[in-house]
This record gives sequence, C-alpha cells and structure tokens, in this order.
Amino acid sequence: MKDLIQRIRTDWQFLIVAVTTAAVGLNFLAHPGLLEDHSAYAFIVNVLDDAVFSVPIVIGGGVGVFLFVWGKRRFRAVFLVFYQFVWMILLLAYVWRALNGFPNSTWIMTLCINAAIFFLALWGDVDG
Repeated sequence: MKDLIQRIRTDWQFLIVAVTTAAVGLNFLAHPGLLEDHSAYAFIVNVLDDAVFSVPIVIGGGVGVFLFVWGKRRFRAVFLVFYQFVWMILLLAYVWRALNGFPNSTWIMTLCINAAIFFLALWGDVDG
C-alpha cells in the first residue's frame, strides 16, 4: 500500500488522465448519442459568452502561461487558487446540467482538471 501511495504521489498526472479517459468512456456507454445533444451545453455556453466571466479567465490563463514561459514561480500558488475557482464553477455548472436531465461528459473532465489542480497545489513544486 505504501508503494502505491508513493507511485500516486510521483505519477499522479498519468493516473488522472487514465481515470478521466475511463470515466468518459463509461459515460458514453451509459448515454448513447451524448455528443449529439447540444442542450447539455446550452447553459454554460450562455454563461461563457458573457465577457464578465470569459475575460478574467483569458487574462488569468494568459498571465499564467507567460509566467511559466519566463520561469517565474513566485505567483504560481495564487494562480492555482484562481484556476481551481474557475474550474470548480465550470464543474458545478456541468454537474447541475447533468443532474437536471442533460447528460454530458464535461463534468468528468472538469472534475479531473480540478483534481489535477488540487494535487499540483498539494504535491507540486509551488514554493520553489
């Protein structure tokens, strides 16, 4: 068990990708024709079309990319909190749609992105 925990801590990125892939495949099996149902995404598209929500996301993501390219790690933890907030809002929106009769796979992917951000903040090198 100790070996498994160590393996998860050192290779969690691969595990999240594998779990995401399996979960999306299971969701496609459970909901045939899922990708043809555009109503599952209508709500979130209407929200993201609003500049009040989309512009801060673009700015936050862009600044994070530039800081990464320039090798600046100082504000990385702050951006991880911002990214977690954004992806949690998206997760809640997609889960809410799925629970209200509009099945979609996006909640699985946003859940796994949230997990990736969490584990990066927990085990990643954000203080270096």
